[in-house]
Amino acid sequence: MRRFLGRAGRAFSPDRQDTSNTRSDPSPPEVHTSEALEGFSRSSMSPVEAKQEFEASSSSNHTELRPEDSVTMPSTAKKPLGQTSPDAPFGSSSDSASTEGSFSYGHRQLLEEPLMVGNVTERFKVNRQQEGAGDNVTVDVKEFVLKQNQRFRRVRKTWTWFDWLNYFIPLAGVLRNYQWRTDLLADLASGLSVGAMVIPQGMSYAKLAGLPNVWGLYGAFVPVLVYAGLGSSRQLAVGPVAVTSLLLGSNIKDIIDAPIQDNPNTPHNAYAQEQYNIACTQVALIAGVIYTAVGILNLGWVTQFLSHSVIGGFMTGASLIIGLSQVKFLFGYNMRPDPASTAVLKLPNISFPRHDPIHKQLGDLFGSTWTPYFKWREFVMGLCWIILLQTMKQIGQRYSRLKLLRALGPLTVTIISIAIMNIWGLMKAPASIRVVGTIPKGLPGSTVRFFSPINDFSGKIGLAIVVCLIDVLESISIARALALRGKYDIRPTQELRGLGVANIIGAMFNCYTTTGSFSRSAVSADTGSRTQVFGIVSAILVMIVLLVLTPVFKYMPQNAQGAIVISAVFSLFNYTEWWFLWKVNKLDWLVFNTALFCVAFLGVEIGLAIAIGLSIAIVLYKTAFPHTAVLGRLPQTSVYRNVKQYPEAKQIDGLLVMRVDAPIYFANVIPIREAIAKYQRRTLRHITPRGIALRYIILDMSPVTDIDASAVHWLKDWIVDLKERSMQPVLANPSKQVMRLLNNANLTPLLGEEFIFVRTHDAVQHCTELLVEEQAKGVLCPDPENPKLAEFNTRKTIEDAGVKLGGLTGGVAPLGDVDLYLNPNADARKVKR
Repeated sequence: MRRFLGRAGRAFSPDRQDTSNTRSDPSPPEVHTSEALEGFSRSSMSPVEAKQEFEASSSSNHTELRPEDSVTMPSTAKKPLGQTSPDAPFGSSSDSASTEGSFSYGHRQLLEEPLMVGNVTERFKVNRQQEGAGDNVTVDVKEFVLKQNQRFRRVRKTWTWFDWLNYFIPLAGVLRNYQWRTDLLADLASGLSVGAMVIPQGMSYAKLAGLPNVWGLYGAFVPVLVYAGLGSSRQLAVGPVAVTSLLLGSNIKDIIDAPIQDNPNTPHNAYAQEQYNIACTQVALIAGVIYTAVGILNLGWVTQFLSHSVIGGFMTGASLIIGLSQVKFLFGYNMRPDPASTAVLKLPNISFPRHDPIHKQLGDLFGSTWTPYFKWREFVMGLCWIILLQTMKQIGQRYSRLKLLRALGPLTVTIISIAIMNIWGLMKAPASIRVVGTIPKGLPGSTVRFFSPINDFSGKIGLAIVVCLIDVLESISIARALALRGKYDIRPTQELRGLGVANIIGAMFNCYTTTGSFSRSAVSADTGSRTQVFGIVSAILVMIVLLVLTPVFKYMPQNAQGAIVISAVFSLFNYTEWWFLWKVNKLDWLVFNTALFCVAFLGVEIGLAIAIGLSIAIVLYKTAFPHTAVLGRLPQTSVYRNVKQYPEAKQIDGLLVMRVDAPIYFANVIPIREAIAKYQRRTLRHITPRGIALRYIILDMSPVTDIDASAVHWLKDWIVDLKERSMQPVLANPSKQVMRLLNNANLTPLLGEEFIFVRTHDAVQHCTELLVEEQAKGVLCPDPENPKLAEFNTRKTIEDAGVKLGGLTGGVAPLGDVDLYLNPNADARKVKR
């Protein structure tokens, strides 16, 4: 309320006039009415009723506002349309058809904003003319404003049912204001592009996770529909992603203690594959519950411990593992050789691990063991698919008219590869190029029966937490970037709830964990999606494929799937970030490389844990060893800055001004104590040979937002120690929280209220006065036979402080261009207890 009356006071000031307001309609622009009615959503009445009441009230009570205490305006005064008198308040205008002086636009402005009571506005009056009365009624602005605020509080009590619906299901509000002619065309184009991209990607990512290919289509159908209704981002494309698939493929096989099948579509051990599918479903369920709980409890701040450097290094290391895990499909290596070859080479049944660290994968790829299994036809085909995908991606990024090529790349490779396989029959001998195989046709069935029992719950919840950490950061960062680009706002809490419910419902229908995709979200934004409806269009396209077209993908070569995954993870390999961090911050560069190499060589989970631990350790190090500085006054100013950063900043002999740039608590109190002691010793070594004593030590506490009990004990010891050595500690600009703790600890009387100041400059000028008096009396001169030394020290102090003295012990006059020095009103400089 205070904020608004301050505006009202400025609007009433005589030096503000509106010469551009020529509105003939006394009502304000429509946008102002909408802004004023934003708060009516909490009203017991509907927004339409509140708007009608608002307009009726403001049109029946015309108010004339003047900067004078009491000014009347004749009721018969008429002015030309749009003309504003010179002494009219800002924003006022009069209508020629009106018979009374009305403050139409300004009055509406008062009604549309919260009002604030300020000292400036209390002297202004509101002269309200009663209709039909010849005299005027003078009303205080404060009373008028408070009445208007009571109206606003009255209409903001409750929400309507639609407001609650829009809060939990943002799609309801989108459809209410949907522009069917313009928005629908844009969402159709975007949805079809994303759908064409997610169909081959989803199947490839499901294979990466060790699941049947159709699970990727399920994940691009059910969760996408749910998120379209619950998500607040207009361009975020939800579905299977590479990193989540990698995490599942690397960990589920260890949790269930069962090998990954060669071809999940036609597994040689159906029971083992079923247990694997159940485990993935349960992880998706647990992840969805965690998502939802974090969103409801507003615990998203936990992800702040995953720094940008950690995520960048993790993504880069994961991209190496994902890419190498797909190279075997380009080389034509069989996941499980025939029994005869296995017996000769003494290989285990599952002889090629999916997601080992890169040094093991490189050894398997280029070792002599697998050389006999290299197939040049598959290698040539896979290499051609990668070149085609990258070419279409680069053309789409470079030329805006051809941006659809980026989205159509995976679909193009899928269509061409299937056509080649069917035309030349390459799936048969002698080529024997491996294909996807049979994909079930139809919509996903219910998997609620998989929810219990949850075996090895600790392992699955640990994996779900890691998946959530990565997915939350990935989705929220993408959504925020797209919202900034589209100039709208998202609600992170709603995003978490939307992703959580999407994963919970998806787990009921053969889906594994899903989140926002970098590549598909970029395509949705580039193709002009307007609302969340594009996700519904994409899901419908996937549904059509599930119902009709799954037999077509039977002969899709596995090298095409590998090429699609490799091309997709190229964007995750962020080599430019490596060089950027090296130039900007070496510690962040260290965290980035730690995450990269640990993930690549030690595994995803161990590498991520080490990177997070290092990131937290750096945070603790920075808080345990905060920055401190010695301050000096910039010439001809009242500004104090670090003397290392500003060598021209002057220090005053006999004074030491320091600053601590962090809250003081148990972890950093010892380093702060040592830093302050070091500054004191350094200052004494500098001034003692010149016959000057260190008398006042000023501690600028403006960056110190809080202190704890350890800091209070240290401050007490510091104050006592300085006073025993004939030094006076001084505090400048302590916060309210710090002052409260100092008062509770009874440190204020020990320090002295006269040595606590609002500003550093006030503390310096007060200590300078005391220091000049002491030096002028020769109190600090170590050699009584050399009185010139005392005079020299005094003159030096005066010069450093930038003040003029009438004499050594005479009165003090402010410096010409710095009128804040040596202000005689000392009470105004003291901090309120």
